[in-house]
Amino acid sequence: MDKLKKYYPPKIECDKICRRALNGADYGIWEWNIDTGKIFISEKIKKIVGNDLLGITTMYEFIDNIAYGKDKALVMKELYEYINGNEPLYQSAFRLKNKNLAWVLIKGKISKSESECCRLFSGIMSEISENKLIKNWDESTKIPNRAFFLKRIEYSLNIAKLHNSRAAIIYINIDNFKSLNAIFGYNIGNIILMLFSQSIIRILDKYSELGKMGEDEFAVLVSKFNTIKDVKKICNKIHRCFQEPFKIMDHKVYIEVNIGISIFPEHGSEGHELLRYCYFAMNSSKEKGKNPYAFFDKQVFDIYCRKISIENELRNSILGNELEVYYQPQVDILNNKIVGVEALLRWNNKKLGRVSPEEFIPIAEKNGYIIEIGNWILDKVICTIHKWEKRGIRLDRVAVNISPIQLKKSDFKNKVLVFCTKYDVPPSLLELEITEGTLLEMSDNSIKVFNQLVESNINIALDDFGTRYSSLSYLVSLPVSTLKIDKLFVDNIQYEKNKILIRSIVDLSKSLNCKIIVEGVETKEQVDILNNLGCNIIQGYYFSKPLSQKELEDLLITTKFCRNKL
Repeated sequence: MDKLKKYYPPKIECDKICRRALNGADYGIWEWNIDTGKIFISEKIKKIVGNDLLGITTMYEFIDNIAYGKDKALVMKELYEYINGNEPLYQSAFRLKNKNLAWVLIKGKISKSESECCRLFSGIMSEISENKLIKNWDESTKIPNRAFFLKRIEYSLNIAKLHNSRAAIIYINIDNFKSLNAIFGYNIGNIILMLFSQSIIRILDKYSELGKMGEDEFAVLVSKFNTIKDVKKICNKIHRCFQEPFKIMDHKVYIEVNIGISIFPEHGSEGHELLRYCYFAMNSSKEKGKNPYAFFDKQVFDIYCRKISIENELRNSILGNELEVYYQPQVDILNNKIVGVEALLRWNNKKLGRVSPEEFIPIAEKNGYIIEIGNWILDKVICTIHKWEKRGIRLDRVAVNISPIQLKKSDFKNKVLVFCTKYDVPPSLLELEITEGTLLEMSDNSIKVFNQLVESNINIALDDFGTRYSSLSYLVSLPVSTLKIDKLFVDNIQYEKNKILIRSIVDLSKSLNCKIIVEGVETKEQVDILNNLGCNIIQGYYFSKPLSQKELEDLLITTKFCRNKL
């Protein structure tokens, strides 16, 4: 133990070592007695800040005296948070207002004096180069990075809450910046970012500040404004900044921007929330094209979130056993007999509840889920036909809606026939429904698949007939077996023009040897008019709503012997 003691210098020597270390590290020291109000600031710090700091008695006054205006609020907040026990260590980096915005780093910690009577807040300060500011500062543009800017936003919002005032965040994206990088190279790309940020900074007032949020994304924090017109003016100024190209070396670089805005407190109360909203608004502006900017719209956002939720939940709809097939009867009114049914997909999700096919089918088509879902429906329906046949329940046809995405698949016909073979169901019992829009958009490959289906004795129905500018040439060249008249005509069937149109479709169907089915029939009056017009196969709520498989089976078994009860 005695041998170890000689390695520890006495207290006076320790003090000398500390001073030499501080000088070597180029640190200044400070200490604030929180309870007595006295403060010590070393000569080194006075040299760093370029100020003799006369009359300073607290760290708050010290920061207020030396910090650059736009940095001051955040530094004060960090100091306040530490002193009030919300942070374990005080550390802050900021710019000095008296030395060409030079950066300093300040650190400190509170301890008790030897007598335990006073709290001593002691620490160091040093000047730091911009190379050491990567933590808070974007290297290429020399403006606050995302993490640092978020702190500024939160502090600004806290001030706005205290003063019951408003604030705004303007999110800016450089359109096609990746393409600019690919064309001109990353060095030019970095110059573009620097010139871009400088252009915006020049038009901002003292209540606005720019931050870098991503590779080609920026945000302007507007901490004070009078009306929304003031925010719009800033957005218009930003657009005007880039009407002329940047001239970089021998290049002329044209910049286009997309801008989204969110407002505190109307759109949200937290920084991350407002950033998400103005980012969404920016993307909305981008999708619409040629819009100078877009404000956040809660209704549009809710629709978007609903679509995302549906998309996410659809992934597991089959595995989760959430899909079900309902069937709506098609009735021949001449003999009051159910001659067919249309299979209709239903989805009851655990989180979203019942979701309408009109809502989720377009989403399933857009992201490709419709292929898997469509195969599931075909398998389910053809299996059901097989079960009905075994029970002696026979229908002329069972219709299944087909997406144009499915028709584009070269193996679609084989998929259908494999299911028919699997369950020993004649293809002629199946009718595939496509919309008139699908018919008009059919490619050569889709037409080929279409013809192959018909050659395999599978029936094709054209749904929503007459609602678009149908191509009669397709009807002549493609063997459609059924035309389905849309509910739109039935709803206004009392008008003579609608009757003439329906009669024309009936005549056309006879010429093409097609069957006619009328959808959306809801009243006895409609049934009588349709009967007089030569339409005898009816589908709609007048006879039956879509039924579950069991409900339909019960109805079919009952009406097998009691047809007149329909």
